[in-house]
Amino acid sequence: MTKPNAYVTLLTNESYLPGSLTLGHRLKTDFGTKHKLVILLDTSSVSAESIQLIEQVYDEIVPVDDQLINAPLGRLVEKLGRAELSVTFTKLLLWNQTQYDTIAYLDSDTLPLTNLDDIFTQYDIGPGQVVASPDAGWPDIFNSGVLVLKPSELVFGELLEFAQDDANTFDGADQGLLNEFFNTGSRGANWVRLPFLFNVTPNLHNHYQYYPAYQRFLKDIKLLHFIGANKPWHAKDISASNTDNFHHLWWASFNKLFEDDIKFKLLLVAAPVGEAHKLKFDKNKNIWDQNKDVTLVLDTETTSPSIGVFPWEDRVERPATRVFHSSTNVEPIHASASRRSSSELGKTIKDLADTKISDKPSSLLKNYDFKDAGSFNPDKSFAEVSKLPLQFLTKQNEAKSKNKPRS
Repeated sequence: MTKPNAYVTLLTNESYLPGSLTLGHRLKTDFGTKHKLVILLDTSSVSAESIQLIEQVYDEIVPVDDQLINAPLGRLVEKLGRAELSVTFTKLLLWNQTQYDTIAYLDSDTLPLTNLDDIFTQYDIGPGQVVASPDAGWPDIFNSGVLVLKPSELVFGELLEFAQDDANTFDGADQGLLNEFFNTGSRGANWVRLPFLFNVTPNLHNHYQYYPAYQRFLKDIKLLHFIGANKPWHAKDISASNTDNFHHLWWASFNKLFEDDIKFKLLLVAAPVGEAHKLKFDKNKNIWDQNKDVTLVLDTETTSPSIGVFPWEDRVERPATRVFHSSTNVEPIHASASRRSSSELGKTIKDLADTKISDKPSSLLKNYDFKDAGSFNPDKSFAEVSKLPLQFLTKQNEAKSKNKPRS
């Protein structure tokens, strides 16, 4: 009996749940794939409600709760600074899914732009080979976000043994490990190159890219891969900062595929501060408006970038370096008023009233200069600034008196 082929993705926490569901919907709903959709899922890290959503999209859930394979964390942090990628060694379990003839593995942060079913028959490979696209950062290695492979118990065992040595991953993650096994060690003999069009990583603002080629081949792109820590569902401004990275295409799919209440819950679970404010809800919804029986579990272990709720929360606080410094010892009027008679105080006010408006710039600024050090006297500043309304009113009264017709 012929074994079926399958698209497979991996989900180990809810921070990637919007990506996994959007990926599955694209393959099944938008492009009508004839192949099975499978997800390797750590069921212990997602809520029961999330599992129900996954079951509506994927044909098979393969629990990997007790089979998670972690990369050497120290080496991973040292090389990539991405501790959250440790669990991606679990991709090795792909070679143990021998119930399938050929697997097309897709990371959860990928977005197909067309039907990809031809990928299963386009390449004649053996169990010891892998089909993958060159990595944009170093094209002599492949990117492990899109893989076509033949499951094999023999290869699976060899990979597990190979992963025991920390030195066998040059980046500390699965991509370094798989390249050492299928590419570098065999001098590329076991790596079959898939065109870059099947795994385009459009981080134009953060990495070197050949922009004229993007313009030339844009219409031919088969799949986008949103690499890096910032995923589309983490973005704060789709229309501005992420347009060149094509995040808006992911959002167009996400908005179309899910009802408003589902979108709200997915964004809340995956990224408490995300793009919820961009969605076109019929009415605003709060967490307390939802079904009381629904438990939304936040992934406290996620390393998604922390984004402030308000603009000023992302601002770096710096101490002030320039302050007002008094160069004279003029005593504020209200500070000395208690020691003056009413006649003296009245005289002082009259003197202020006699001050010309044209004298304002020099009279207010001549006693102050900017210094990099010193102290700011708020009482003195207040006293000087408080003269302005009185001066203005006095000039108004004088003008009215001059223009008043004599009787």
